[in-house]
Amino acid sequence: MISKKPLLVLFMVFAAPAAAQKKDSSAERRLPAYRVEAAGFEASERDIKAVCDSAAGELWRHLKPYKLDSFVVKRGHKGPFFSFVKNSRGELEILLDTGKTYWSQYAYQFSHEFLHLLCGSAERDPRNLWFEETLAETSSLFVMRAMARSWKKKPPYPHWADYRDSLRQYVDNIVVGRALVSEINRDGLGSFYRKRSGELEKNCCAREVNGAMAVVLLRYFEEKPGRWEAVRWLNGSRPRKGQTFRQYLRTWLDAAPERHKAFIRKLAGLYGFALDD
Repeated sequence: MISKKPLLVLFMVFAAPAAAQKKDSSAERRLPAYRVEAAGFEASERDIKAVCDSAAGELWRHLKPYKLDSFVVKRGHKGPFFSFVKNSRGELEILLDTGKTYWSQYAYQFSHEFLHLLCGSAERDPRNLWFEETLAETSSLFVMRAMARSWKKKPPYPHWADYRDSLRQYVDNIVVGRALVSEINRDGLGSFYRKRSGELEKNCCAREVNGAMAVVLLRYFEEKPGRWEAVRWLNGSRPRKGQTFRQYLRTWLDAAPERHKAFIRKLAGLYGFALDD
């Protein structure tokens, strides 16, 4: 979820494709600097950061390095969210509504909010914010499946290796619970979106709807994980008031470099839009 002042907006189970399992030459790429405030989590700062580092790394390794605004991970109590209004220390904030040693929940929530951070800290378009929320849900699925593979050989601590099964079970249970996926498989993503466009424009966090679309989109990112880099330009231009979803996608396409345009067109096509006219 995303929080912004004065506007407050709270923001499948299938085998991993071979492309997602290839060893990435950038796997050891250094993560952006950030800090964790452990107060209220009832867990150590070191352990919380180990989980967040692992989750962030599964996305960051597939992006060409660029500078992110500094951020802090803190305890929240009203649901997880990302605020792109900087605090008194000049940091963006990721709030996680979890605690103790529920590492799967930390990973799932952090992956979602970290994706919002990667999408840039420009002003969002409330009417089309549901799409970023859907990508953030996709990010959580992608990251946790990737972590389950990574922790088999390289967990944050040796004694955490067996926890990989809990990570995978957690995300598999979420995927199985997305009942609306069957409708998308039957009617197509475009039809599914058109039936719910009004609902999505009013409620960007319709989780059953976002979550079903995320399950469908997951395969495209697991097929070519480098596609995640395209989100860097999702909010590359200031949104126009009253912008349609097609116009929103076109703005993204225009802002993105050539290497990502084919993928953005592919996503638009899944929703029933051609962006070349």
